[in-house]
Amino acid sequence: MQKLLLIFTLLLLPYLAISQTMKGENPFEIERQLQQEFSKTIGDELMRSGTAMPVGNQIVPEHYVIGPNDIISLTINPVQTYPLTIQVTPSSSILIPRFGEVNLSNLTLKAAKDTIERFLKQRNPNLTIELTLTKSRLSLISIKGNVLFPNTYIVPASFQVSSAVDYANKMNMTEMSQFQYSSIRRYNEQNKDKFKAFSEGKIMPISKYYSRNVMLLRSNGASVNVDIEKAKITNDPTYNPYIREGDEIIVPFELNDYPQISIAGEVNRPITLPYKEFDSISTLLKFGYGLTSFADLNNIKLYQGNQVINLRLDNSGNLLSPDGPIQSGAIIVVNAKQSAQSNQLGVVSVYGEVKNPGVYIFESNKSKVKEIIENAGGFTPDAYLPLARIYRFNKDDEYQMDISRKYNESFQYSNLTLEDTTRFLIDMHYPKNYVSCDFDMLFNKNDDNNNVVLKAGDVIYIPKHPKQVYVFGQVKNPGYVEYSPNQPMEYYIQKAGGYADGAVKSRARIIRGRNLVWDKPGEGIVVNAGDQIYVPRDPDIPAWLEIQKWGAYAAIVGAAATLINILYSIYLNSTK
Repeated sequence: MQKLLLIFTLLLLPYLAISQTMKGENPFEIERQLQQEFSKTIGDELMRSGTAMPVGNQIVPEHYVIGPNDIISLTINPVQTYPLTIQVTPSSSILIPRFGEVNLSNLTLKAAKDTIERFLKQRNPNLTIELTLTKSRLSLISIKGNVLFPNTYIVPASFQVSSAVDYANKMNMTEMSQFQYSSIRRYNEQNKDKFKAFSEGKIMPISKYYSRNVMLLRSNGASVNVDIEKAKITNDPTYNPYIREGDEIIVPFELNDYPQISIAGEVNRPITLPYKEFDSISTLLKFGYGLTSFADLNNIKLYQGNQVINLRLDNSGNLLSPDGPIQSGAIIVVNAKQSAQSNQLGVVSVYGEVKNPGVYIFESNKSKVKEIIENAGGFTPDAYLPLARIYRFNKDDEYQMDISRKYNESFQYSNLTLEDTTRFLIDMHYPKNYVSCDFDMLFNKNDDNNNVVLKAGDVIYIPKHPKQVYVFGQVKNPGYVEYSPNQPMEYYIQKAGGYADGAVKSRARIIRGRNLVWDKPGEGIVVNAGDQIYVPRDPDIPAWLEIQKWGAYAAIVGAAATLINILYSIYLNSTK
C-alpha cells in the first residue's frame, strides 16, 4: 500500500507544480525546462534552414532594420535567463511566449530592443532584456550598371551595399565563358602591376568613380547616395547602408571627367578619389589610411587652387592645424624624411666551405665578393670554387594567376624562330636566382671582371669538393666516375665503359654543375667535379613518319626529274 502511495505521489508532482505556478507562487520554474527544450529545437531548425550564404558585414544595431524571417535571440532577465530563438513574422512582429505579440515594423535592431523592453516593463517593471540577431534574413535585390554580372540576387540582409557590389563582381566559372574568365584574369593581373608601380612611386591611379557614387533605390521610393570610401574611414553605415528587400543598386560607369581630390607621398594609401561636397582636410587625410614611418611631419602641404597651406599632424596622422572644407582639385602631399631616401648598409650571408661562415654587415652596392670572402676568413681546403654561387632574391618574382602572360609579354616584339620560342618558354619558366660570377676565374685566375658588387640580401655559397662526375645516357656503364683534374669529356665516357649502341657521339654534352648550362666538348674544354655528361641516342621516329619522310624525298626526286626533262626538251627545241 505504501509503495502504491509513493508511486501516486511521484506521478502527481508535475501537476502540483503547475498548480503552484497558476497560483503565482513559482511562475517560471516548470515552464523554464519545457520552453528551453522547445526553443532549442525550434532554434536549431531555423538556423539549419535557408540557403548557405556568406554572413555579410558586422551588424551595427543602430542601423540594421529588422524584417520578416530574421531570427533573433531574446533573453528576459531575471525570469527567463535562457535565450529564446524567435523568427520575425511576415508582418514584422514577434510572438513572445506568455507575454504576447510585439510589432517591430521598420525598427532597427536597437529600436526593436527598446520597444520590446518597454512592452515587457508594462507587465513587470523589473524586467530587462538582451536581444541579438542570430541570423539575418535573405533579401531579393537588383544590381545594375558597372558590375561584372548585373542581375537579381538573393543575399543576406546583413550585406551592406559595398558587399552586394563585390558579390556581383565575384568571378564564377559557372556564369561565364572561358574567354570571359581569361579576360577578367588578365585584367586583374594588369591591375596588380599598376598598383605595384604606382604605390612604389607614392602616387596612386584614380579610384573607381562608383566608389563614392553608387545609387541605392529603396522599395518605398527613397534614394540614397552611397559613399563607400567615406564609410570605410568613418565606420558609419549611414554612408554604406544595409540592403533591404526590393532594393535596387545602380553602379555608375566611369566618367571621362569629374571633380577629384588626391593625397600622395608617405601615406599608407596614396589615392585620387571623386570629390564630394563637404569634403574636408581631415577627410582627405583619412583617405590616406595614416602615415608611413618615413613621413616628415614638418613637410606636409595642401595645394588648393593658388594656395599652398602647411599642415601640422601628430604621429598618428591626426590633424593639428585648423580643419575646413576643401575644393575640387585639392591635393595633400606628405613628403619623406631626408634620411629615408637611402639605406647604405646591408647584410650578406656566406656559408659552406669558408673559415668563418655567417652573416656580415657591408656597404650595399659598393662592397665586392673578394672583400666579403676575406671577412669570412677565406676558403677551407675542401672548398671547390667551380661550383660556388651567389644567390640574389628578385623582388619581381611574384605569383601570377595567368602563367602565360609573362611569356606573351616577353615575346610580343620578338623575332625569334618557332624553335627558339619553345626553348625560350622553358627557360623563362625556370629562372635561376644566380648572380653571374665565376669564382674559379676570380680567385684562381685573378679575373677581376668576376669580382661583382654585392647587394643587400645576397647569399654566397661555397660547396665542398664533390670529387666525382656523373655520366649517363648511351654509355655502357652509366653512373658516378671519380674526378680527375683537367680531363676532357671523352676521358669520363671511356671510364663509364665507352659509347653504347645507338649513341650519337656528336650530340654528347657536358652539363655544368654550377648552373646546369650545356657545354659542347672541344679543344681546351675540361670537365669539372660535379658536372654531368649526357650521351643521347638516335631519335625514335614512328614508322608512319619515316614513310612520310621517304615519300617526301621521292616527290622531290620526281619533281626534280620532271624539271630536268622539261629543261632538256626546251634545250632540244631551241637547237633545231
